[in-house]
Amino acid sequence: MQKINKTNIIIVVLFGLGIILRLWNLGSLPRGFFRDEAALGYNAFSIWTSGKDEFGATLPLVFRSFEVFFLPLYVYITAPLVGFFGLSEFSSRLLSSLSGIASLFFVYLIGKKIWDKKTGIFALLVLAVSPWHIFYSRGAFEGNLALTLFTSGFYFWLNFLNDKSRKSFFVSTLLFSLSMYSYQSERLVVPLFALLTLSLVGKDLWKVKQKLIFPALLIVVLLIPLIFLSFKAGGYHRAFGVSFFSKDEAPPGWIEGYGENFFVNNKIYLRGKQLLSLYASYYSPKNIFFEGDFDKQRSIENNSVFYGFLLSFLIAGFATIIKKPKLPEKLILVWLFLGPLPASITADPFHTYRSLLTYMPLTIIIGRGIYIVYKKLNIRWKYIYLAGLTLGVVLNLYFFWYNYSILSQVTRAANWDYGYKELVAYINQLPGKGKVIVDDPFTEGYIQFLFFGKVHPTTYHDEIAKLGSLDYYYKDPSEIRPNKIGNLEFRKIDWPKERGDKGVILVFAKELLPESEYKGDPKVELLRKIKYPDGKDAFTIVQIQ
Repeated sequence: MQKINKTNIIIVVLFGLGIILRLWNLGSLPRGFFRDEAALGYNAFSIWTSGKDEFGATLPLVFRSFEVFFLPLYVYITAPLVGFFGLSEFSSRLLSSLSGIASLFFVYLIGKKIWDKKTGIFALLVLAVSPWHIFYSRGAFEGNLALTLFTSGFYFWLNFLNDKSRKSFFVSTLLFSLSMYSYQSERLVVPLFALLTLSLVGKDLWKVKQKLIFPALLIVVLLIPLIFLSFKAGGYHRAFGVSFFSKDEAPPGWIEGYGENFFVNNKIYLRGKQLLSLYASYYSPKNIFFEGDFDKQRSIENNSVFYGFLLSFLIAGFATIIKKPKLPEKLILVWLFLGPLPASITADPFHTYRSLLTYMPLTIIIGRGIYIVYKKLNIRWKYIYLAGLTLGVVLNLYFFWYNYSILSQVTRAANWDYGYKELVAYINQLPGKGKVIVDDPFTEGYIQFLFFGKVHPTTYHDEIAKLGSLDYYYKDPSEIRPNKIGNLEFRKIDWPKERGDKGVILVFAKELLPESEYKGDPKVELLRKIKYPDGKDAFTIVQIQ
């Protein structure tokens, strides 16, 4: 009894730690609020208050955002959260945070289901403190919701393989299907996972086919809108747009000055080589344990996906699994094999967000490896081993949290669109302001003004209607570029021309307006500078006199 109680206490402590790391100070950490987060939050607000998205489409299957579409589930679940807590960074990020917390539970259950309770505990430990999972659980990332749905679907699929019950089959396939309504990666991985799984368990399914007909039909009905969407611009535009197959530039290895033939400049060969190179990068220890994502918005100073000292446990766990894998272990390997595919067909090197599905099976395998080593030790060395493991976790977690909560919030603030909250608050409090032009050639800053200004959707719908047709599923989204909210305009500022426009307020991002352009000019009044945490200019606000 005492042993059971100690084990349960450890589980509760790990869950508590995981919850704190994912929920504490969620509204202000990370510092800044990225435009994609604002788009998700404002569309949830718009759905809750008007039943329409920011563009005025009623309960859409996909949401238009800038020049891409994103899938609907995150917005629809976030809508009541925004309705309850109000439109804020916290309410927009909350679903991702709760998804991350739920993942802790299911990773523990998967480890326990496939092997034993101790493996589940070690897998829970690894996930609770993993940099990648804490990071993506603290921002409004619809991919994190999709990952949790896939992980929970995997757990119930294991249950189904064990009990062959209609309930487990339905819950599992429902969760897998919902993950496909959450993020683009799952739209590729889930069907492939289903096909490969059927090749392993098809005979067992055939034996209980009578039980599965009705729930299978329900799932097919659920997926009909997604299937319909796959043939429309709203369904394929994002996936095709980021794929290297859509790029006009020559693939790596292309020799300029030579024609294309079978032996030289063979595009099929070069693209295949590129695909394999990108795919392999997602299993590279250098990327997974030491260097991490190259994009500053998707990474943390001095941290990678996992802590470096866990590499040996991944090797131990993997070596054990591949010897004589049982069916559940084979499914873990299938999951791991498919995880990097969506990211591999894009031209971006080591994109952690698009490859989130890869890191959950790695987490489980690392947890298994920790237990395998533990099990082989005698009682004395087990205590030393656990003490060393605890010390390694504590030190790495401390350095991670310092780099995440302090250092990265200074060095990466610009990458998280820091300053818009202060900018919107300042512009909105100006008395009797006239026209305001925000220097924004890509017209993406408008969503921050909608979000932080809490602009009522019906007001904005009247404005957006002037842009013309909003055919969601058939038109290229690049045709529609929102560039105005009331007296606010979002476009490239023609400084020589507009510095003569009396009364206009001009907003320049970063250091695009040097002091030499306005200092000493009586016709240009500096209203305010908004600074990044490192002291550099985030926004310069001037008014023409």
